[in-house]
Amino acid sequence: MSHKLRTAAITLAVLPACLAIGACQADTEDEPTYREAAAEEDDFRLRSDVEAALYTRAEAFAADPNDDNARWAFADILFRLGDMWEADDVIAPLGSPSSWNVDDLYLAARTAYLLGDYGRAETLYDRLMELTATGSEDRDQALQGMALTLYQTNRFARARQLPPAAEGEQVSSLLEYMQAFEGDPYGIEWATDERISHLPMTNDITQPGALPIVDLQVNGQTVSLVLDTGGDRLYLDKDIYASLGLTTLANREASYAYTGGQTVEEPLGVAETVTMGDVTLTNVPVVGATWKALGQTSDGVFTTQLLKQFLSTMDYDNRRITLRARTPEALAQVMATFGDTPPLEAPFFMEATHLMFAKGVLNGHEINYFMDSGLAMSMPMIVVDETVELLGLETTNVEGTPYFWTSIESHGLNGLVKGPTQAMGNVFVEQDPFWQNGFMMDALMSHQYLWPLGSWTIDFDNMAYYFPAQESEG
Repeated sequence: MSHKLRTAAITLAVLPACLAIGACQADTEDEPTYREAAAEEDDFRLRSDVEAALYTRAEAFAADPNDDNARWAFADILFRLGDMWEADDVIAPLGSPSSWNVDDLYLAARTAYLLGDYGRAETLYDRLMELTATGSEDRDQALQGMALTLYQTNRFARARQLPPAAEGEQVSSLLEYMQAFEGDPYGIEWATDERISHLPMTNDITQPGALPIVDLQVNGQTVSLVLDTGGDRLYLDKDIYASLGLTTLANREASYAYTGGQTVEEPLGVAETVTMGDVTLTNVPVVGATWKALGQTSDGVFTTQLLKQFLSTMDYDNRRITLRARTPEALAQVMATFGDTPPLEAPFFMEATHLMFAKGVLNGHEINYFMDSGLAMSMPMIVVDETVELLGLETTNVEGTPYFWTSIESHGLNGLVKGPTQAMGNVFVEQDPFWQNGFMMDALMSHQYLWPLGSWTIDFDNMAYYFPAQESEG
C-alpha cells in the first residue's frame, strides 16, 4: 500500500450525506498534504537511510505530539525499522475505531496484527472496510488484513461473510480457501489429562544442513516431516496428498528457494486428522507441495501453523518437539524447565500467514531477523544485498550456483549474540525481499544458529521466544 501523497481526513461536516450516496471525497482545500513525510519513501533504500530519517521525525514528534502529521510520520519510520512495539504505541491514538483517516487506521491495524493483537486488528480492519470503496486499492488492503486476521484466529466461518478479494493472488486463494472450508479448523483432542505431547526427532540434527525430522500420522498414514518455521500450513508431497484422497478447496501458485524460484501450482485441501503423539488435530489445512519431485527426501513440512496451535518447544538437547496446551499453567511448566536461571525472552512479531521476525544484531548493527528454521545449509543465516552493502561485507561467489557467501564477525538475537560465522546470499526468490513487507528484512536466522542454544519455545499468546540463558560470544 502506498501512503505517498494520500488524501486528507474526511471532514465530519460532509460525512453523512456522502456516505449515503457512496461517493465520499476528502475536502483538502484548506488542508496541507496529509502525509508529506511519506514522499521521502522512494529515497529509503538502505537501513542507514531510514535510521537517518528517524532522528528528524523523532524530533518533530517530540516538539509537538499533538501534530497528527508528525505523529504518523514518526510511527511510520518506526514501522519501517521494525520497531513495531514503539510504532504501535505512537500510532494507537490516531488509529482508533472512531477515526476517519485511512492512513492512520491502516498503520494501526498493521501494527496490531503484527504484534498478535488480533481483536484490535479486526476492529480496525472492519472500520477500514466501512470507509473504503469496493474495488479500490484501500479496500483490497483492508480485505487482505481482515482475511489474515481471521486466518490467525481460526475463524474461517466469519471469512465466509467477506466479499471475494478483487486482486492479489495470495490473499485471493487464502480467502477462497477459508470460505470453502467446512467447520472449524484445528480442533484439538488430547490423549491424556496432562495435555502434553513429545515428538522425537528421528535424525541427527547436528549434521551440517540437517533439519529436524519427526513422524506423525495424517488420516492414519505415517509421514516423516521436516521442521520448518518458514512454512505456513502442513505441507505434504503431492503424491501423498493424492494417496490420502484429500478434498481440494482451492489452488494457488507459489515459488520457493527449494524450487529455485520456479512457480509451482499447489492444491489446498484439508486432512481429517493429524496425530502427533498424544495429541490429535482435526480438520487440518493442508498444502499439496511439489516436494519429492524436486529431490526432497522427507514427506513434507511440519510448519508454523501447526506449532501455533500449541505452546511449542523445539527441545534440541533432548531431540524432540514438545507440544503443550496454550494455557498459563503450561507456560509455568515451561518456565520450570529452566530451573533457577530465568530464560532469555525475545519478543517477536509475525507478518503475513507465518513470517516471524525478531530483533538482533549483525556485526554490531541492530537488524530484523526473519526466524526461519528451515534453511538446509551448514551456515546459520542468509543476508540480503542491502545488508551486504550496509555493512560493507566482502562476498565470494559459489561456483556453479547463483549464491555467494560472506564472513560475519558477530551475529544473533539480542542477548544471544554469537561470534564469527558465514552467511549465504542471493537465496531469496522474491524480487525485493528487503522491502517486500514494508519494513526491513535484513537477514534470515535458521537451524544452525538455533539448535546449539539447547531449546527454543514459541509462545504465540505473548508473542515471545524463550531460550536457555547463556553467555554471549559477541
